Amino acid sequence: MAEITERREESTRRRLPEWVRTVKSVSHFIAAGALLAAGVVFTARQPSPVLRQPAAGFQVAGAIIEAPSFSKEAFRLSEVLSRYTNDRLKADRIAGAIVAEGNRRNLDPALLVGVLLTEDATLDTTARSFVGARGLMQVMPGHAGKWGCDSSNLFSIESNICHGASILQDNVRNSSSMRTALLRYNGCVHGSNTPGCHSYPDKVLRAANRATAQMLAVAE
Repeated sequence: MAEITERREESTRRRLPEWVRTVKSVSHFIAAGALLAAGVVFTARQPSPVLRQPAAGFQVAGAIIEAPSFSKEAFRLSEVLSRYTNDRLKADRIAGAIVAEGNRRNLDPALLVGVLLTEDATLDTTARSFVGARGLMQVMPGHAGKWGCDSSNLFSIESNICHGASILQDNVRNSSSMRTALLRYNGCVHGSNTPGCHSYPDKVLRAANRATAQMLAVAE
């Protein structure tokens, strides 16, 4: 039965004039083109995802190409730090430096963030304490240039965090506990540079735990 039907259709096509077959072919082509054009217009009208450009990346045709140094961890940390500053470039640079130095010094970036936020939650890169400590992690000038960092400028974000992370790593290596290491970082083992400095480790660890929870929330 199917074979008879195919023969009838073939016979009908043969009886059609050439110009009719041409018109039908052109009509099919136009219809296909219209569908394709409609699809392109629909796609063009769809909202493109908005992606923030990290300081370490560059943008091409609406997409973000991240440099290898700006990891997903740094991006999440930058989102956390942006709660403390409206300067997204600063947040990106701080996050990138903390993750890089944390990996280099075998320190949890969240711990470094805990120290940084305890020292100065305003993220003031030019901050000076009353005893002369400088920058984000409040490094004393006597440490400048002694830890293999690229620069001795303690008001540079990357240099300051390099110095601070190096000092903390040295304290961790030479202390019996993290609490003692943090007390030493704050200069509060045998003396007291600031009132209530013995609560410093608790403040750092609370800030570190809070930063960890916030980074996990960003990841979700």
